[in-house]
Amino acid sequence: MRHTIVAHRGASSYATDNTLTSFRLAHTQGARMIELDIRPSADGHPVVFHDALIAIPGECDARVERLPLARLLSIPLAGDERIPRWEEVIALCQSLDLGIYVELKDTTPAVTATVVNTLRDAKLLDQSVLFGPRPDHVFYVRELAPGAQTAFSYRNASIDPILIARACNATGLNLAWEDYPDPCALITPAWLARARGAGLRIMSWHEERESVMRQLVALGIEDLCTNDPAMTRRAIEAAGHTL
Repeated sequence: MRHTIVAHRGASSYATDNTLTSFRLAHTQGARMIELDIRPSADGHPVVFHDALIAIPGECDARVERLPLARLLSIPLAGDERIPRWEEVIALCQSLDLGIYVELKDTTPAVTATVVNTLRDAKLLDQSVLFGPRPDHVFYVRELAPGAQTAFSYRNASIDPILIARACNATGLNLAWEDYPDPCALITPAWLARARGAGLRIMSWHEERESVMRQLVALGIEDLCTNDPAMTRRAIEAAGHTL
């Protein structure tokens, strides 16, 4: 069984998340893909940042979408880091042969199109998965690029995600179940067979408990998302599986 380590905002257990440092470290720890977040800036650029608000030293927190890109890039982050340019992330992934899981955070159609077109131009679209909890975002990506890999992300295990995935033409599911005490109990053989029968790629997102990660490996979940790629690599190698 082959698994892919997906570094959640990079190796974010060890470095400031969503930064080039975190992405580089994830690669050294065995990640084959990085997960990152995209928001729009006030002037319509993709911004690699997770939260809706950004802390500005000496000022009140500001909403990311209300600031132009140049201002956002000037704001210091923890660890003397800064927000990377989207183009810098693309160049890094090209140089390290890293795939990208792109979470679309309240993006505009124009910013989503920029992300898709940049990935296509960089020949990284086939190595990327664009995802989020909003079916309209997922659907729009497939309208822009019918062959793109997409995923519907959800937390509520009581819904039927396969129906939603079909409705938005998604090719995968992200199981955002890290807050459940025993997420693997929700992945029953019947559920897994149904998801596989629908042709859906599955990512567990994101898991930091090594005991649970070992169970996910045993279940055959192909994309294993984590803040700690080194831990996930141990779990895969302990099972005798390949990266």
